[in-house]
Amino acid sequence: MFPSFPFTRLAALTALGLALAIPAHAHKASDAYLRISDNAVATDAGAGLGGNELSTATASPGTASASAAGALSLSLSIALKDVDAAVDQLDADADRLLTWGEVRQAAGVIAQWVGSGVRWTCAGAAVAPPAWRLAALEQRSDGRYARLQATLDCAPGQPLALGYSLMQGVDPTHRLLVAGSLDGRPLAAVLVPDGRSTTDLRSAAGDIGEAQGLATGDESAAPRGGLATLLHFVGEGVHHILEGYDHLAFLLALLLPITLWQRQAGQGAASAPWGWQQVPDGHANSGRWAGLRALFVTVTCFTLGHSVTLALAGLGIVQVSGNWVEPAIAVSIGISALLNLYPVRGLRGSWLALGFGLVHGLGFSGVLVEAGVSGGLLLWALAGFNLGVEAGQLALVALWCVVSMVLMRWRLYNTVVVRGGSAALVALSLYWTVQRVAFAG
Repeated sequence: MFPSFPFTRLAALTALGLALAIPAHAHKASDAYLRISDNAVATDAGAGLGGNELSTATASPGTASASAAGALSLSLSIALKDVDAAVDQLDADADRLLTWGEVRQAAGVIAQWVGSGVRWTCAGAAVAPPAWRLAALEQRSDGRYARLQATLDCAPGQPLALGYSLMQGVDPTHRLLVAGSLDGRPLAAVLVPDGRSTTDLRSAAGDIGEAQGLATGDESAAPRGGLATLLHFVGEGVHHILEGYDHLAFLLALLLPITLWQRQAGQGAASAPWGWQQVPDGHANSGRWAGLRALFVTVTCFTLGHSVTLALAGLGIVQVSGNWVEPAIAVSIGISALLNLYPVRGLRGSWLALGFGLVHGLGFSGVLVEAGVSGGLLLWALAGFNLGVEAGQLALVALWCVVSMVLMRWRLYNTVVVRGGSAALVALSLYWTVQRVAFAG
């Protein structure tokens, strides 16, 4: 039999190779943010970077026209990495670093691209593409974004529909998060550039009965009312957790040492690195129930932890910077995996799951916070998003249980899967941590 250390080293090298193909901000999918406002005057929402703002003379033409009757203020923020992937020759000097000068030089091309992918209809009639203006660069949790602004004429009460196709065929994970207000009512919706029919935004902001909105089965309508908004954001929560590779890696680090199946007497028992009570050989049923209890407690603690901070950050009670949250999430993976390899007596995985769950919740909250969902729909969107995260998480835990109960019958399970997998997660954590600290600096 081969010694155990080659498996661990091989797993670590494999994870390092995989890490090179995964973005540093692994939990953050491709998102764009559209804010619609029917306020009297458009505002420059978002934090621009020093020296990256256009002059007043360049950025302001047309913004005051939002005071005209029926004029809506539009502010679209889209990641520079997405713009670079969709617009040719944006990086003029090919140094893989987009500067404000390069973005400003390509402002016309970017505006034309946005105009072709963001289409409007008012009262059933197509509206000429608004004149998008590049206003600034802004810093978000996953990098720099270009913020464009425009105004759109559509009289209050008239049906307003949005067709969105930016990044279609470029990035299948892309989403557009819409927030703001229409006719004085809060607006919240998530659009996918999949080529389907346009979305009725007036319904999203209106007070149409929830039962009516759910009963019609009209996929072209944005969520109507609180309950429909909750259901709408459940899907976004599921999408977010499935794309959140760092959150999944942390969850895996917690689950790896939990033994759900006990070997028969004479076959040797798998170790319990976290200090879960080891069941003597021959007590298979007791061992199985102990493992299920450990699994339930760990997942529940992680859920409680990230649900608390997701709610606090989503409601604006707690405000944190992604400059430390993102590296902390990566570090949490490494610490959990290291404790699988070098356990600390008395330290329970449930407590670690609860503590680091608080940090991960701040990472989850980034989508809703940056989307700017507010008003009466915020609580519904927050609840739906959290339910979606939990649903996706439970589905993946169930899948892991099925896979692990098969793998646990392998005599090298503890060496290759638990210890080798933990070493791989340590390598992945180190890679993500270095990248995120460098990004934050």
